[in-house]
Amino acid sequence: MIKHTKSTAVLLCVLLLCMSVLAACGNSNNNGNNGAAPAGNATTEPAATNGTDPAATPAATELPEVKLTFIYPVAADPGKDQQLVNDEINKYIKDKINATVELKPLTFDEYEPKLNAMLAAQEDFDIAFSSKGWLGNYQPYIDRGAYLEITDEMISSYAPEARANIPDKFWPDMKAADGKVYGFPIYQIAAKQKSLVIQKRFADKYNLDLASIQSYKDIEPFLKTLKDNEKGIIPLGLAQNSNGIYIDRTEVGADGSSVFYKKDDPEMKFISKITQLENKKEYFQTMNAWYKAGYINQDAPVLQNINDLKSKGNVAVAIEFTSKPGGEIGEKAINGGNDVVYAPISDSYFTGIASAIQVINKNSKNPERALMLINLLNTDQYLYNLICNGIEGTHYTKVDEQNIAPIENSGYAPNGDWVFGNQFNAYLKPGQAADTWEKTIELNNNAIVPASNGFQYSEDKIKAEAANINAVKNEFEAALETGAVDPDKVLPDYIAKLKASGIEKVEAEITAQWTEFLKNKQ
Repeated sequence: MIKHTKSTAVLLCVLLLCMSVLAACGNSNNNGNNGAAPAGNATTEPAATNGTDPAATPAATELPEVKLTFIYPVAADPGKDQQLVNDEINKYIKDKINATVELKPLTFDEYEPKLNAMLAAQEDFDIAFSSKGWLGNYQPYIDRGAYLEITDEMISSYAPEARANIPDKFWPDMKAADGKVYGFPIYQIAAKQKSLVIQKRFADKYNLDLASIQSYKDIEPFLKTLKDNEKGIIPLGLAQNSNGIYIDRTEVGADGSSVFYKKDDPEMKFISKITQLENKKEYFQTMNAWYKAGYINQDAPVLQNINDLKSKGNVAVAIEFTSKPGGEIGEKAINGGNDVVYAPISDSYFTGIASAIQVINKNSKNPERALMLINLLNTDQYLYNLICNGIEGTHYTKVDEQNIAPIENSGYAPNGDWVFGNQFNAYLKPGQAADTWEKTIELNNNAIVPASNGFQYSEDKIKAEAANINAVKNEFEAALETGAVDPDKVLPDYIAKLKASGIEKVEAEITAQWTEFLKNKQ
């Protein structure tokens, strides 16, 4: 029985709709699919100017009309036409699932506080953005009972097409510590590489050899040149959410969790947080020297959103954790319209599909319809590009079936395709190669999946200690990562406070769960 259905009558109506959708989809419910469908294979825009699909209308009208709410993070205000686009989306989805949705974009720095406030007030919003280890942090919010479990039965009934686009080998990444699933992945790049993002005008002006940049240390001469010659330019832009540019190529870590182990360790023993910090002391010292030299913006430890700084166009070098084929185009928009180039400083590694997730609020009054909308956002090319790019002719010009040209200052530019749905349904923007999505899918499918994939520890037994440790991290981590403090003086205090807050108890529990996880994988 599906959870949260309001009545038998409603359930019957919903099931009728699902049967019609499944009949129309034919063999789309194929969980063994080895890659997400490229844009050309996704649902295309119908011939009707309002995008309605006459075949879907009869079943949709049998459902009671509902209003959904979707909250999500954006780099900046999407623009004055936010409501215009929202209205156009509602015209389209009403004919599909007899629902409308209120879109609530929130800036990165306000997203987490607003999400917490809405959950504390037990508001009945429906869909939210989540991520493993970042905004709306997946496991901690699950432990709080914030997100609704999405069962296999619900997925097969309400989101079979979206699930068919997720390779089975990636699906374990969606499982929480209890083995259940509480969200739907926004499928995109899953094999990522950390890179320095460098404005091309400066790289060209000073003949920077990108191939020579193998680690953070190699960029130092370039930063000095910028500091000495480019007035008003920030050589290296950092913020609280930059998380540093340190890489230890001998370690493997589960993206978004706190388990790290040595690549050459057959037993994959857990590396403690304190050991990691001690190993990073030289890095902290380098960052502190750069901060004192003026290479790093002085507000770095208190700046909440790095994109607020980059949008001014005066940040020469920054960090990107998800550098990917065609990613420079999105970075150009974030960097005030300046072209950028990538300088990779890490190996390409599998990071899972849970870095971007759509979750359903536990208090949602219409979870089934919310999952139907999630299914559309992740399969319907017209709807996906409408929410990403706005209205054709108003906010962008369609060059051909695959490419668009955004209209400058059009009134709608959320610049966050990775928030809304399966990114392989996205139109290509100027500068993106024709095979961008094919290359991305190839990277995903060829990625080596580490043993840590799918590991997520529960904080049930260590909630108090975890909260205390998180507070200590907030006190020290950003200042150390951005170089704002002397690590010789501050690092010992940080480690001492971690120990006093119960780090050893927390890591003993994580180690136990990690050991059990590895045993069950054998």
